[in-house]
Amino acid sequence: MSTVVYIDGQNFLYKVAEILLAANLISDKQDLTSIDINLLISTFIKNDGLEIRYYGVKHIYRNDNYGEEILEKSIRFSDSLRRFKNYLAKNNIKYIPKGSLKVRITDECKNCGYIDYKFQEKGVDVGLAVDLVRDALEHNVDHIILLSSDTDLLPALQIVKEKNIKLSYIAFKKQVTVSLAKIADQVFYLENQQVINAYLKSLNR
Repeated sequence: MSTVVYIDGQNFLYKVAEILLAANLISDKQDLTSIDINLLISTFIKNDGLEIRYYGVKHIYRNDNYGEEILEKSIRFSDSLRRFKNYLAKNNIKYIPKGSLKVRITDECKNCGYIDYKFQEKGVDVGLAVDLVRDALEHNVDHIILLSSDTDLLPALQIVKEKNIKLSYIAFKKQVTVSLAKIADQVFYLENQQVINAYLKSLNR
C-alpha cells in the first residue's frame, strides 16, 4: 500500500511558529528552521515506507525596490528557507518547490504616503492540489495523509475521495478546519506539546 504525506509548507510552518512563539521558544517566525516532522507523523502512523512531501516556495525574490527593510527580510527569508531545506533533506523528506514568495502592497497612508509592504506566498497550494489530483487519477497512491488547513484544497480532495483513496487529515487540535475534517476518512489531532517536543528534538534538546 502506497502512503504519501502531503504537507502544505508555509501553512504548516505558520501554525507551528504560532505555537513556538507562544511557548517563548522562538522570538521570530524566521527562527524556525527545523522541526522533527517524522516524529509528528509517527505519532499517528508508522513511518516505515512512508513518502513525505513538503510543498514550499521555489523562489524568494531579493528586490531592493521596496526599501532596505524589505530587502533585509527577503535575505533572511532566503537564508531560513535554505537551512530548513537542508534539514528536511537530512531527514529524508522531499522538498517540492511549487511557488514563490513575493512582495505586495497591503496599505498606503493617504496623509503621509507611507506604503506598507508584506510578503505573500503564491502558487504552493495550487501545486499541491495538482499533485493530489494527478496521483489520484494515475493511481499512484492508496492512502493520502494531508497536513494543511487550506480549504482551497477541497476540490482536489473531492476527486481523491471519488477515486476511493483513503484520506487522513492531520489537524492542529486548536485550529481544526471543519470542512477538511468532514471530507477525511479519519482525523488526527496535533497537540501543542507534541509540536514543542518535535521542535526540541530537532535541536537535540
